[in-house]
Amino acid sequence: MKRLAPIMVALGAISYGVPATLFKLANRAGVESGPLLFWSFLSSAVVLTIIQLVHGQPLHQQTADRRQIGWVLLAGTASGFTNTFYMLALQTIPVAVAAVMLMQSVWLSVLLGALVQHRRPTRMQVLSIIVVLIGTVLAADLLPVTAPIAWSGLGLSFLAAVAYAVTIQATASLGNQLQPLTKTWLLGLGALGLITVVWGPQLLTTPVTLAAIKWGGITAFFSLVLPLACYSFFMPQLALGVGPILSSLELPASIVVAYLVLREPVSGWQLVGVGLIILAVIVSNRWSAKRVSR
Repeated sequence: MKRLAPIMVALGAISYGVPATLFKLANRAGVESGPLLFWSFLSSAVVLTIIQLVHGQPLHQQTADRRQIGWVLLAGTASGFTNTFYMLALQTIPVAVAAVMLMQSVWLSVLLGALVQHRRPTRMQVLSIIVVLIGTVLAADLLPVTAPIAWSGLGLSFLAAVAYAVTIQATASLGNQLQPLTKTWLLGLGALGLITVVWGPQLLTTPVTLAAIKWGGITAFFSLVLPLACYSFFMPQLALGVGPILSSLELPASIVVAYLVLREPVSGWQLVGVGLIILAVIVSNRWSAKRVSR
């Protein structure tokens, strides 16, 4: 299980890099942000509910109490906040700037984990985080910045990073008395509740279309079902600080998918940035594995 953990968490992070391209394709098809998010989170909740009913253990047979279940549901709202803040930020700042701000979740998650677990990150983990952040600036093609930057957009994208960091830590530390499948299901329900409340007004004024349902269902798999399952099952198996570094693979994945599907251009500096992020992930993971074996 522990040997597979880095691979599966990396797969979850890569999965998070796909929805950005799917959002653009959906927008081209005329689907608005509110309905797209709602149908995406609703589809994931339905799928996870069916899987829980068929293969999961009933809640009353598990050792977690109502308070722990409530915390997991509350933690699920972090995924909804991440998507909401990120979409709002993109209305006022360039994608590159928003992407760099979102990747602040790497050090935020390590800091949050250190506070929760009362353990300091190692020097290697700190060095890896610095390399990841440098690689993020290059991979996002941030420099030079030519478009005006709104402070409101920066604030919203930073809040998205905070919410993403909470998601990473919640999947690692909360509700571990629950069956991982049940935990994933509860996280999905919490996220759906938040999206319904936040985007409810737009949903009431926007007609339901097959395009919204279709793109919402496709997005659900990559943005919720697969990553939440990977994180819930395998994030608790990783050492402190390794999970957040692995999560940084989201940005290289989004760049590669956008290039393959949307044919968006990729510069040489972006490739250097992608290489730095991947290098930091590999070095950090191998160092952590050697430390555990010792």
